[in-house]
Amino acid sequence: MTGRISYLCKLALNSLSASFWIKIHPRYQYKVIIWLSRTTNVVVPTPPDEDDLVENRYKYEQLPDKQHVRLLELHPGYGVEPLCGTIRTVPLDSVQGSYDALSYTWGNTRRSGSALINLGDGQNIRLTPSLSEALRQLRRWRKRRILWVDAICMNQWDGDEMSERIPLMLEVYTKCKSVLLWLGLATSHSELGMDILWFLAHTRTRVDKDSTPWNRENPAKVEAALKDIFDRPGFTRFLVVLEAAIAPRVVMRVGRFSVPWSKGAGAKRFLDRIKLMEMSPSWHRTSMAKNADFAPVCELLEFSLMVEARRTGIFKNPSFLDTVHLYRHRKATDQRDHFYALRGLFLPEEIAGFEPDYKISLEETFRRFYNLIERTVLKEPKATPEHTKKAGGLSFGRLRDKVLTLGCGHD
Repeated sequence: MTGRISYLCKLALNSLSASFWIKIHPRYQYKVIIWLSRTTNVVVPTPPDEDDLVENRYKYEQLPDKQHVRLLELHPGYGVEPLCGTIRTVPLDSVQGSYDALSYTWGNTRRSGSALINLGDGQNIRLTPSLSEALRQLRRWRKRRILWVDAICMNQWDGDEMSERIPLMLEVYTKCKSVLLWLGLATSHSELGMDILWFLAHTRTRVDKDSTPWNRENPAKVEAALKDIFDRPGFTRFLVVLEAAIAPRVVMRVGRFSVPWSKGAGAKRFLDRIKLMEMSPSWHRTSMAKNADFAPVCELLEFSLMVEARRTGIFKNPSFLDTVHLYRHRKATDQRDHFYALRGLFLPEEIAGFEPDYKISLEETFRRFYNLIERTVLKEPKATPEHTKKAGGLSFGRLRDKVLTLGCGHD
């Protein structure tokens, strides 16, 4: 005991100790030690990774001014091949629309292990696990890819640069070609979930048809697939959602599966088709209506539309579809009331041809409502290359797989 106390006293700047004996029996006595000390808590930092201690960490050159940015040329590769790239410094305005900006969740910020990118001349940067996974999935097989990645293109070890560059990040995301919204690696459920989103974003097939992806599968399987996508951390991170909302084009990636859409009319059509699906009787007949929540992607699309409206100064009143969808969960004795009762809030030309008729079924009511929405809401956007691709007899799922196989995709 005394030896231990002597050792501990060496750690204290000021200490006081006293000892005395207590005799409670002729044969038994105990030594009591009272020790008072003043100590200072010392936080021992976690040792940095090896590349933070030696000269092989990438040496950043100072940016000329606020108009310049660094971009990463991600070299071709496949699978477990090492990640390699080159960092270029360029004026931001000169590369507008020619690079992709990565939006992702950092996750575990500990840069350790073998996750690194070789940037030439023996220099490298260690990566977080989530960023390493993203770059391996996003790199092309045969040609370089130009990316802006915050953890690589900004000097994370320079506090002054970080303070100066953080406010400029939104400009980087608005001037890119696409924001790559990386949600993580795929699971066994991911393909069906992404198939459903692809169907809603890029086909013109009506959502009340039996051929829809969710009508062809067991409801429990559909719920698991959508939960697999929407429960990912990316949808809970404000900056990730913001970066996607201000982008001219978004490519949502889960593993090798992607769902792209453009801002404005493209995002609006995607959102409107989700609303129609959520209101369809075939959707409500299953447990999917309660257990599959599209709110994460709907909120992102609505945020994007709000940003675009503020940019253009063009604000539109809620459509008949928007209003009926908003109140779809309110209780009604007759479900057809959801479609008919709100007609009086809209101009005659907005609801022309859609008259109350309680002699027809709920399914027929929805079919007529859908016809109205196709004439008045879904008539936009004008044809774009993304929306007019010819399937050549392929289903949307097979077309997507064919594109991915060719290695070009939508990203």
